[in-house]
Amino acid sequence: MLPLARWAGRSLTAVLLSTVFAWGVPVASPAAAPPVQAAAARSITLDPSQGAPGSRVGVHGYGFDHCTTAGLAPEPRPTETAEAAEIRVSWEGGENPRFVTADAQGEFEIGVAVPSDATPGSYDVTALCTVDSKLKATADFQVTPEPVPTSLTLDPAEGAVRTPVAVTGSGFDGCTADRGAAGTVTLTWDGSPLPDVTPAEVTVDGGAFTAEFAVPSDADATDHTVTAACAGYEQVSAEQRFTVTAAPGPQPEVTLDPPSLPFGGGSVAVSGSGFNCPEVALSWEGEQRGTAAPAEDGTFDTGFDVTPDTGEASYTVRAECTDDSGVGAEAVFAVTGAGPVPPTPTPPTPTPSTPTPNPNPNPNPNPEPAPVTVPVGLLVGSVLLGAALLALAGSAYLSQRHRGPRWVHDHVSSRLRPAPAATDTAEPSETGPPTRSVRLEPHPDPGDQTLKEEDS
Repeated sequence: MLPLARWAGRSLTAVLLSTVFAWGVPVASPAAAPPVQAAAARSITLDPSQGAPGSRVGVHGYGFDHCTTAGLAPEPRPTETAEAAEIRVSWEGGENPRFVTADAQGEFEIGVAVPSDATPGSYDVTALCTVDSKLKATADFQVTPEPVPTSLTLDPAEGAVRTPVAVTGSGFDGCTADRGAAGTVTLTWDGSPLPDVTPAEVTVDGGAFTAEFAVPSDADATDHTVTAACAGYEQVSAEQRFTVTAAPGPQPEVTLDPPSLPFGGGSVAVSGSGFNCPEVALSWEGEQRGTAAPAEDGTFDTGFDVTPDTGEASYTVRAECTDDSGVGAEAVFAVTGAGPVPPTPTPPTPTPSTPTPNPNPNPNPNPEPAPVTVPVGLLVGSVLLGAALLALAGSAYLSQRHRGPRWVHDHVSSRLRPAPAATDTAEPSETGPPTRSVRLEPHPDPGDQTLKEEDS
């Protein structure tokens, strides 16, 4: 056993030695080189990134920490004795550049102006280190068209109340709706919406619009402000002054004759004044009842009918100009007295029914009798009453029947003799004195007897 173990150990040692000679002695790996710090990416940002000619732009730079007076310095940044070099910021590399230096982190901020003669388009803003042209960054700036100021024109710009005015607006290119569609413009008078503007919200087409309105009838004789503002973008707006040259005339009035009627309906006359418009609409509780054409002095006369079924209440009658609902007046009409109370219906008096004739001209010669229904109580009572009567009759019959000849022969004996009447025959009793007796009393023959009735 021992020689075998010694042989196995020697074999394992030989294998290990041959492996060492084949692969060689392990060599130590060289020390890892220190990591190289990547330089920060150089860039500039513009705020804003677009604008009109003459606008100012802020420039913010990053990654200019190696722009120093030492020139091309080894990494990392040279010692603090090296000063930061200037960075040249220019518009399209042109004249009048701006100069700035970066801080220890390589950042800087400066502002530049968009040339006033720049046309709409794309331009480069460049930041360049003055000692190293490789340290450079560029950003794009979009020059937009110079905005056109909004304007509003009123024609006429002055007039009396209810004067029609035409409105024209321009410069509303920025008034847009969803998905770039044209927006709408609303008109106001001294900050309040104008009634019945045509149209109420004006569609913008190419930055311009037109509309019409009438000077409010209650406007004072002074200056007023008409404003057009984009719906949803009120900053896109314009305003204009309108001068009212005359104070408002007499206010519209409506008179009803009579002012009330009792229940049952009737006719009502309507008179109006102060209606300086071509046509007046008359309404009852908001429902139009007719129209009238005022005279030159603004008066009119018309009327309407109150239906008979109109209930007791107060109703509003209004007259207003059809072209300006703000010019109008109201009056109250009253219906008095409740409607008639319907009489209480009297139930009809029943009339005797007459037999209905048989519509069949050929009646059945042998009609079957209709079945008769007898109550159970009546039937049972009748049976019991009949049984009781039969029992009573039988008892009376048995108690009053005559004795038979045999019974008389055994119990009755008689003997005739000239003697006074006496009771000689008796019915014996087994327990006491006789119960019955017979008295015989002879009498002479009375002969024929005649009875005669006389009137007293």
